[in-house]
Amino acid sequence: MIDFHTHPLLVEEFVAKDPELLRASQEVFFIRNRLQPLQTFHLELEVSGLQKAIILPVDARSARGCRLFSNEQIAELCRVSGRFIGFASVDPLQRQAPDELERAVRLLGLRGLKLHPSMQGFSPGDREVAYPVYEAAAALGIPVLIHCGMTWAPGCKSVNPMELESVACDFPSLKLVIAHFGWPWVHETAMLLLKYENLFADTSCLYFDAPWEFMRHIFGERLPLTLVERSLRHKVLFGSDYPRVEIKNMVRALRQVGLSDGALELIFAKNALCVLGEREGS
Repeated sequence: MIDFHTHPLLVEEFVAKDPELLRASQEVFFIRNRLQPLQTFHLELEVSGLQKAIILPVDARSARGCRLFSNEQIAELCRVSGRFIGFASVDPLQRQAPDELERAVRLLGLRGLKLHPSMQGFSPGDREVAYPVYEAAAALGIPVLIHCGMTWAPGCKSVNPMELESVACDFPSLKLVIAHFGWPWVHETAMLLLKYENLFADTSCLYFDAPWEFMRHIFGERLPLTLVERSLRHKVLFGSDYPRVEIKNMVRALRQVGLSDGALELIFAKNALCVLGEREGS
């Protein structure tokens, strides 16, 4: 079982070695939680019944003057803990971004790419800025997780997931994951998942109310639960957005919406393995 959407921003052992991470986390990523020892992250996974977590950085040097974990720091954290699967991030506004991505995958062993158009200051469909990065990811055979929907980051605009339609068309072999289920554009996200075989979405959408109430709001009120159960069961990945939200609370919330055990097995485990290229969902 895998959490497909976490951030290691509050791991105190790493922040202690690079205090700039704390400033970037608070002022740019806009998260004010307390620092936590790495063991807390492990315990969150343990009590949630999860074995692995994908950890995500954001390279926003051009637009925001910082990196919220470098690729090297992500790789180091993966060496420290076997429970983590590291994704890279590169700055699409820098010409060397495709080369940096290749290095992060081939030399550092990172397994995917995280992009945050809102914080990184680019449009997902920009053929001059973004497409060279997609081309590199496709050549490397790695998935790309892209922030869509609302963002808490100050001074950053939200991104409609419909901006990914041209990308899905132009890169049919590239697996793209819409973060946060694109909230509030969940109908648009569902349409894209139905239409494009290479598009997926994670469940890390919690912007008001308690996790259980919000999950019920998305998968039951905004979208029919039967849509997920019958048509999107192979396209949804569990994601918590930890440490903004405790992993165990998001796991409990998703388990309570009324999906079958078969659909939950796909969402918590098999779909993630499929996207990572380890095993096909079934």
